[in-house]
Amino acid sequence: MLTSFAVRYVRRMKNTGPLVLVLVALPACNSPSGSPGADTNADADADADAGTAPTGATSADSTTDADPTTGQPPTTATTTTTGGDETGPTYYRDAKPIFDRKCVMCHQPENIAPFSLQTYDEVSTFAQIIVPAITNRIMPPWPPGADCTSYKHDRSLTDEELATLLGWVDAGAHEGDPADAPAPPEPEPPIAYDIELGIPEPYTPSLDVNDDYRCFLLDWPKDQPSYVTGLTIEPGDRQIVHHVIAYLVPPDEVPLYQALDDGDPGPGYPCFGGPSGEATPKAQWLGAWVPGSANGELPEGTGILVKPGSKIALQMHYHPIGVELSDQSTLKARTAEDVERIAFLLPIANPGWPINTPPMLIPPNAPDTLHAFAMNIDTIMGWVYAEEGLYTLPMLLHSASLHMHTHASSGKLGKLGVDSACLLDVPRWDFNWQGIYELEEPVPISPTLDQIYLECHYDNTGNENAILWGEGTEDEMCLGVFYVSTPKIFP
Repeated sequence: MLTSFAVRYVRRMKNTGPLVLVLVALPACNSPSGSPGADTNADADADADAGTAPTGATSADSTTDADPTTGQPPTTATTTTTGGDETGPTYYRDAKPIFDRKCVMCHQPENIAPFSLQTYDEVSTFAQIIVPAITNRIMPPWPPGADCTSYKHDRSLTDEELATLLGWVDAGAHEGDPADAPAPPEPEPPIAYDIELGIPEPYTPSLDVNDDYRCFLLDWPKDQPSYVTGLTIEPGDRQIVHHVIAYLVPPDEVPLYQALDDGDPGPGYPCFGGPSGEATPKAQWLGAWVPGSANGELPEGTGILVKPGSKIALQMHYHPIGVELSDQSTLKARTAEDVERIAFLLPIANPGWPINTPPMLIPPNAPDTLHAFAMNIDTIMGWVYAEEGLYTLPMLLHSASLHMHTHASSGKLGKLGVDSACLLDVPRWDFNWQGIYELEEPVPISPTLDQIYLECHYDNTGNENAILWGEGTEDEMCLGVFYVSTPKIFP
């Protein structure tokens, strides 16, 4: 997803220019598996790339007696009844409001989840699968740890919600009175999107792979500079669209991307690591979507500059389900001629890792290797956004994200300074559910006084090969990403 960004980021140190992208909240709602964490008893190989900095512990893995994502009912069914003690918990009065808030956005017919949870019959059938999944916090999948900070669009179960569902099942999973069903949730206010860009022709993912990453180039239609203030993706077939990332390709980079597209005979071109691998340094995130995402509204008053002549590289992650299905998804964007605060990407990674100076080494069979780094924000902004001259202005940090590959076990991002703060803590990393998390309250950042701290843990148990930074699935990365804004001081 972000696999090619760090190389681009390093190259930008030598070839600075404007970066434009936007990050939107990615609250995940369904996960193909509960990925285990690293061995908490292992000795961490501390990477002293940034000097002394706080470290975090990985979480131990948890297992269940049933696979919560197979879609198959348990062999021992839960005893349910439409009657029962009406003073106790019932489906309509107590359980359904929670399922509707936290589960149904994915668990409905013809969506990415393997079974529906919209009705009493559906929920009661899978009750014995649901119990271990929610007890172990596998479902709904919400990677951030509860002890770091609060985020908007949080899909995780509160302790009270968890206790209600477990109590309902334990009491016999009574149906109760349909008259007690909650009113349908109020829809979010519609966004007046003024741009709609679709994949030019239907694409059918290959059934020979579990995951098919495909990029499609879309022409940006505006002939004047504009700011993206909202963005969403409408999947053509939700049964196979796992997630989508929209990258912004600046005008001077368009020929390189066009060559990649022209070089593949089918619609689009393959792009696991990113829209270009290491071919070019300048493609930036414009937005992203997963099932259950928020409505695409960006932080109020902020926007990302898009220049005329740009293209969008739409990276689709398809997860085939065993039958041939075609997709023709659509990107929608809301634009404005001006904004109060211009938004930027703030990437952080040790600039030496991609060039092995120092190497981001993960030894063979090492159960818990730690790599960490910290950097002043004005240094990052000066390298990446020097043309804008904004890197000394006070900022607000709105969103935070981590990117690693499949050997990662946990990660953390934090602000170091007079007012240190935890920004993101993912104690159980799952490559399939990477997200961008919008903080409940933006964090003030002083570019000259504050540092951003990054740490990543890896579990290489059972692998006889050492691992270094790289683009492939068997390589690794350790990258933090932030959505920040600052007052707009130029026309």
